[in-house]
Amino acid sequence: MLIGLGHDLQAVHELESVEGLREPGVFFTQAELAHFARASSPHESLAAGFSAKEALFKALPPVDGWFWTDAELHHDARHAPRFEFHGALREHAEREGWHTLLSLSHSGGFVSTVVVVTLTPRP
Repeated sequence: MLIGLGHDLQAVHELESVEGLREPGVFFTQAELAHFARASSPHESLAAGFSAKEALFKALPPVDGWFWTDAELHHDARHAPRFEFHGALREHAEREGWHTLLSLSHSGGFVSTVVVVTLTPRP
């Protein structure tokens, strides 16, 4: 069952001079910032992380008390992105049975992100 759908389109150059995004614990976790710094294109990777969280915000129903760092972006061995939730967002998502799917695409100086929130089937 679909709970929410969010999309975001982000121009990479718009975030290149936004220093506040590089402050650990404000919008990104230390682990996310370290991942961006190791990327072949750190600005593009940071823009992808920003776009992912914007798309998640659009897809989620209202949840009180969560912070941007409660939605941490991870990548598996194939570099496929996924969210790991913490704090109030994790508690709410587990209680409601939400599952998120995330797709990121980079092209021509833009990052496009789609997030789908579904209800996990219960036995």
